[in-house]
Amino acid sequence: MNMTFQPRISLSSTLLVSLLVSLLFSGFIKNFLSLPSLSLGAVLVDLFIALQVVHTVLVLVFHYQAQNKLDRTYLLLALFWCILLLFTLAKLSLVDANPIREKVLGLRNNLIYCFPMFYLPLLLQKENQVRKSLSLLLAIGLFLCLFGIFQFTFASRLPLSLLVLDGESAFKFYDQAITRPTALLGNTIIFASFTLLLFCLLFTKYLAQPKKTYLFYLALVLITNVLTYTRASLAGFLLCSIAILLLHYGRFTVEYLLKLVVGLMVTLTLLLSIGYHYRDSFIIKRLTGREASTQYSNEGHFSMIENALLYLQDHPLAGSGVGSQGPGATAENVIIPDGYWFQLLLENGILLGLLYLAFYLLCFVYVLLVFQKTQSVFLKQLCLTFIGISVYYYAASFINSAFIGRVNFILYWVMFGLVMAQHLIIKKQQNALPRH
Repeated sequence: MNMTFQPRISLSSTLLVSLLVSLLFSGFIKNFLSLPSLSLGAVLVDLFIALQVVHTVLVLVFHYQAQNKLDRTYLLLALFWCILLLFTLAKLSLVDANPIREKVLGLRNNLIYCFPMFYLPLLLQKENQVRKSLSLLLAIGLFLCLFGIFQFTFASRLPLSLLVLDGESAFKFYDQAITRPTALLGNTIIFASFTLLLFCLLFTKYLAQPKKTYLFYLALVLITNVLTYTRASLAGFLLCSIAILLLHYGRFTVEYLLKLVVGLMVTLTLLLSIGYHYRDSFIIKRLTGREASTQYSNEGHFSMIENALLYLQDHPLAGSGVGSQGPGATAENVIIPDGYWFQLLLENGILLGLLYLAFYLLCFVYVLLVFQKTQSVFLKQLCLTFIGISVYYYAASFINSAFIGRVNFILYWVMFGLVMAQHLIIKKQQNALPRH
């Protein structure tokens, strides 16, 4: 009897799982397993991204030699990304004068970290792989929410290494004994924004399959987010919910629009009533801008935005240099640390910055079109999750930089990659069906 060995674990699934685990636990790795001069968590994330790049190139070479056809949309997005890479490299080489370290990190943060969007559609061939990846993301995410609640509850008794990343101070407010949780993902806004991704995943699951378990998980995520005292993400829950509900139930008839208006008015009235009743509580003062830290933060934001716009007026095409404003930039040279859209335009100049924005919008439109056309409930859930978190990031990026934080940015493109992978899996299944 002839026997053949068929491996049960695919390389693509292994690399994806390794990336998710190393990414979400990178803070723990940095604080407890790294050398003082080496962030092992970041090294592992970069390693797994690099392995995905190498694997993708090898598979593309194989497809080219075998004369296999690839999806047109996939090729279009890949071409767009390559154009961005080419223009960015040209700008780095010919225009930018900022330090080489900033250039390398800027290229990595803005483009290389997008790569899961190309790796996953090319290598994931089964729906089960997509589902398992989401289950892993949710499982680790809920664990991090529990850890965040643990941080908030026992902050006064915990060492700094269990509260924030190595080298950072605890996130607190003036005259308050509140320590805001981070789950060691970065700062509080990065963690709070991560909980919004979990919310979108769970909310779309609940809409498709209303189980009490999902309600419990949603409550856990919401409580965790509230404990971060992050204004943008609290507003983000409303934005994500509206976007998801609008697309899930929307029929755009007169009756539906009336229900939508009434629903929004009732929700707004309820929120205003609660806010007025608890108007003297710390969190309401925080949300309404009456708290001291909030007022100082608002003034700082407006000042930085003004400085960024003034710099762009003087350097509209060259900008300040790729990598000069985002993560990894030299703190002394940063003009605007918060507000990703302003950072993007400031680093790349207006023309190249708008090209990046066009790339993001193209990806968003692709997912929106897939949602409208597909009959698959699971694919619709994936699309709604991506659309919901996109609405938040696109709005919040005017005032914060949570989007470009390593964890959130990579997970954003992982979600896009899973959407496209599932879409291509369904297309292949439909093309394989016999035609009568």
